[in-house]
Amino acid sequence: MPHPAHALDAQEQSTLVTAAAAAPSVLNTQPWSFTAGPRGIDVHADPGRAPAATASAARDVHLSCGAAVFNARVALARLGRGARTEVLPEAGDPLLVARVTVADEPPDPELEALYHCVGRRRTNRYPFRPQAVPAGLMLLLYDAAAWEGATLRALDEEPEYQRVLTLIRKAAWTEDERAREDRAALLGAGSGPPVLPVENLGPVPRGLSEGPAVRDLADGLDLPGRGTATFEQHPTLAVLETADDDPVSWVAGGQALERVLLEATGRGVAASFANQPLEDAELREDVSSSAAHFGHPQMVLRLGYPLTVPPAAPRRPEAEVLRGVEP
Repeated sequence: MPHPAHALDAQEQSTLVTAAAAAPSVLNTQPWSFTAGPRGIDVHADPGRAPAATASAARDVHLSCGAAVFNARVALARLGRGARTEVLPEAGDPLLVARVTVADEPPDPELEALYHCVGRRRTNRYPFRPQAVPAGLMLLLYDAAAWEGATLRALDEEPEYQRVLTLIRKAAWTEDERAREDRAALLGAGSGPPVLPVENLGPVPRGLSEGPAVRDLADGLDLPGRGTATFEQHPTLAVLETADDDPVSWVAGGQALERVLLEATGRGVAASFANQPLEDAELREDVSSSAAHFGHPQMVLRLGYPLTVPPAAPRRPEAEVLRGVEP
């Protein structure tokens, strides 16, 4: 098959892989690999890299890969190419999550404008400033999610805000011990470097007896250098939801998530995740019980204006995530 008129050279293929690999992922495990070529990039799931102890494990892998797919689309736009995206393009290969290929059409200028945010985006587990994210900006983020077929539901009214905040705290109290051990193995000292260094974990929360919305991933681990900090008492919370709840919807949710995060980054807003209740099947139903018409919750986001900007979380080298190069 001949190459398209706007085929990608080796450097452009590397740009695509680097952008895709910069996406957020469950516990920064980066559960993906890529096949690059002149026509674009295939995104493959690597479920063996992700924690396996929660009810959300398969969903989290697809959400992570969906975020990588969106970054690949952004990178193609930056390279002056249009993009065509096929989700789960081969029925016989469930680990081939998506194929993003060069399309014979102009690049999307809105995606191109997000490229400068790909490397700046951080999952920020540090305290935020006490002010809420303005309603106008939340509306813009709602539109970003809607553009990718998802809904971003801001928790801006009571009693819904307290109800979901209570579920977040309850999930932390009732978390399965195996899940804690699984996460500790990824974050603690072992045979290799942890998936998240101390500076990306943020400080140990203090001062709120009921526990903050921010998740202390290393709760119970003795990791020198973390320090402690008081977190904001009333963080801006939002739930990302999709109409359906299957692998295609999870990939769409991941693309919507990354679009929201890049738009937020461009406007000085940081995010972390409060997905604790989504890792428990019963609590996940409770998150959506009062808003079932929106669909199925895929992510719970904590949004705000950062006091501290952490370094970028470490990324696997290109040679490790690139499983093949097509001629």
